[in-house]
Amino acid sequence: MATINGSCTLSGEAKSSAVIRAQEVRSNLGPEYPSFVKSLVRSHVASCFWMGLPGLFCKTHLPDKDVTITLEDESGKQYQSKYIAYKTGLSAGWRQFAAAHNLLEGDVLVFQLVEPTKFKVYIIRPNDLTEVDGALGLLNLDAHICQDDEDKDDAEMDANTNRKRMKSLPLAVVEKKKKKTGQSTWAPKAAEQSENDSEEVGSEVYEGSKLSRPAVQFKDVKSFENFSILVDGFLIDSELPEDIRQMYYKLCCSQNAFLHEHLIKGINYKLIVGIIYETVNIANAIKSCKLATSWNDFAAWEKSLKAFELLGMNVGFLRARLCRLANLACESEDSVVVKRFIDAETERSQAKSGIRNIERKLEELKEACDTFGVAIENLRSQAEIDELKFQEQVNVPW
Repeated sequence: MATINGSCTLSGEAKSSAVIRAQEVRSNLGPEYPSFVKSLVRSHVASCFWMGLPGLFCKTHLPDKDVTITLEDESGKQYQSKYIAYKTGLSAGWRQFAAAHNLLEGDVLVFQLVEPTKFKVYIIRPNDLTEVDGALGLLNLDAHICQDDEDKDDAEMDANTNRKRMKSLPLAVVEKKKKKTGQSTWAPKAAEQSENDSEEVGSEVYEGSKLSRPAVQFKDVKSFENFSILVDGFLIDSELPEDIRQMYYKLCCSQNAFLHEHLIKGINYKLIVGIIYETVNIANAIKSCKLATSWNDFAAWEKSLKAFELLGMNVGFLRARLCRLANLACESEDSVVVKRFIDAETERSQAKSGIRNIERKLEELKEACDTFGVAIENLRSQAEIDELKFQEQVNVPW
């Protein structure tokens, strides 16, 4: 599989997001039909127009001779392409499919083998990924926060005001404003709000805050003991467990800045608490993830971090790390080493099975040998008796 290598630029992040999104699409297709993900490189969409397929997949699921493969896009339109078995790839006809769908380097395809010689092809483009993808994790987080509120009435009020806030602040609008100004400066105008709305916003942001303090520069924070989390000048330390605050302090130290410093003004303070909490959890999860970590996990982390970033949270460094890990996971999944490992595991299993068969046969032969030994001893005794009788007759005097 072609993957994204090197440093994680904005373009690289978009490509990695496309790969993660493609893996998520693949995981939702169901196991009844085999599938794989392919990230497109220049040779797939320009010059030679050759589409190489994963060798192990072809060996397992496709015919061992040249055949015509049907490619069906998401709209149901079908294209014919020549499959070259010994080269495990698509040749004649692939160019037509690529041109018809304007495929570009960096696009990611999900191939699902729905019939012996027919693929359903899903196309994921880096530039098609929208803020909505990231928003899902954020909305789930917001709902979780509301459910955890100890006071049921307060929780219902917060949920209602949160819904109003979400309606008044589409993520697409946030992103446009961020692009124009360089940072988020959105805040509701007093003239555009009713008196009740103003009271709701005030209670959302400040209710439960224990202390108002002047803004502090992170460079003035010398240790965890004098590290405080302020939102619009109000302290929210008491809303977070000690271990979460300590880990968040380390993350801030790594960037030499308060990660929440540029969050959009007027956000419900409970949502900010949830964002910080979830950012720490994701950072811990990234640190402890393995090569075999589920693609669903990668996708969920990417969605949440992207949503937090749209709201002004400084999590770009976490997304960059996630990007690199996703690339390495992709490379490993489709690497020659992995294929050789799988083949070696299969061959070892077959060898062990052969050894067990031989050992079982050896036991049977040993039992047969013992049986023959008993029979031989009985026959030897009888033969000796017969020999003695014969010799007695030989030795009888004339």
